[in-house]
Amino acid sequence: MQNFNNIVTFVKNSQDIGEIPKELYKLIMFTTYSSYIQNIICYFPNAKITKSDVPFQYNFTYQNKNTVFSLFSNLDLQVSDKKNLKCSKRMEKVLLRTLKLACSMDLVNPRVVIGNSLMEKLSTLIIYQENGVEKILDYARNIVMNKDDYYELFMFKELNILDKYDLYRIYQILCELDWNENLYEYLLFSNEIFKDLSRKEHFKFLTEKYDINGINRHNYIIFGNDCDCLFFQTDDLYHRKYDKLIREVDSFTEEPSKRTKHISYNSSKGIYELNDKKFGYFTFDLLSNMTDDEAVKKELLSKLRYGKCHQNSNIIARSLSDKDKQSAYIVGGKFKENEMDSFYHSWVEIDEKNVVIDFNHNIVMNRDKYYKLYEVVPISKTSCFEMEEVIETILFDAELDIHPIFVNYFGREMLRDLKKNNQLLRKSK
Repeated sequence: MQNFNNIVTFVKNSQDIGEIPKELYKLIMFTTYSSYIQNIICYFPNAKITKSDVPFQYNFTYQNKNTVFSLFSNLDLQVSDKKNLKCSKRMEKVLLRTLKLACSMDLVNPRVVIGNSLMEKLSTLIIYQENGVEKILDYARNIVMNKDDYYELFMFKELNILDKYDLYRIYQILCELDWNENLYEYLLFSNEIFKDLSRKEHFKFLTEKYDINGINRHNYIIFGNDCDCLFFQTDDLYHRKYDKLIREVDSFTEEPSKRTKHISYNSSKGIYELNDKKFGYFTFDLLSNMTDDEAVKKELLSKLRYGKCHQNSNIIARSLSDKDKQSAYIVGGKFKENEMDSFYHSWVEIDEKNVVIDFNHNIVMNRDKYYKLYEVVPISKTSCFEMEEVIETILFDAELDIHPIFVNYFGREMLRDLKKNNQLLRKSK
């Protein structure tokens, strides 16, 4: 890759790290040490750091200027992030955690800025807006501060700024390359890399404005095929309430012949039983036991079953008996990933039997136990017969190429809109 225009900016804005003022060192000690140390520093003479009248905010006086700041670790974060931010481990994880949190936190207009400052040659920060003011989240220093104050205090100089779609494109490239590249290079020279790679057919999407469905690619993480994915989560630690049990169940449903700690087969009842002291007792069956299609069975008993829950839920619903269809629903909801993040997931429920059928997990089980185990939250429920009308109208009559996730979550709303605008239902000749 040649002709990187950012090289000029990179060299121009790169600055040698000189002597760091002692006051800034004390500030970083304050933000990255325990609350016990923070209280000592606050009451220490000439500390220049005092508690603000606003809860969870502090004042830092430096060069006759007062700067208000708060701690990143006081925000709603995973337990692992809160621990990292208070110890030296954060420096090992700062890059990937910054990228992941920029993509997953509930922020207004989040972007990642890469640059340098008094503190280090290359820094990655999150910029976002709060009440019309641009603010900085600094994972490395556990600081939240107004952008202008931060740039002045740490003499920060921007090298490149990336929005969520830029990060999505970088993530897609890295997945194709198995993460074998230097991530900093992609952040520094993103535009040049997008332009260079887009010459190859496989990466044309990097510079295309619209996809084949007319969706603006800049909004692809909202409306595209990967809208229900979490990015840069390789360092995420799972803190689901029954995480060990979930992993045991998922492993068993891939390989039922494997012995597990809590699962056994009751041959007299022809059903699997799970008995855990913390969770309780429930029975379940495997969806793979209910099909004669060897290709489907093979998929269900492997990791190939993941990632297609939205479309497979509709396939399952259509294959139910007429009696079960009477009380069957396709459910679009959220599936707990960790204590802060969820991803979109679809499953089938049969009200009369109070059971859930989940293709992704190759499981048929009691609905109440399913909700408790996986901590799912239903968002939209569409009856089996209504979904048949939705699919017939949207996909066949209107000939709209809609991702299955939107059929499951917004199908009824789209159906109502299409019925109000009958001209959209006329097939083009």
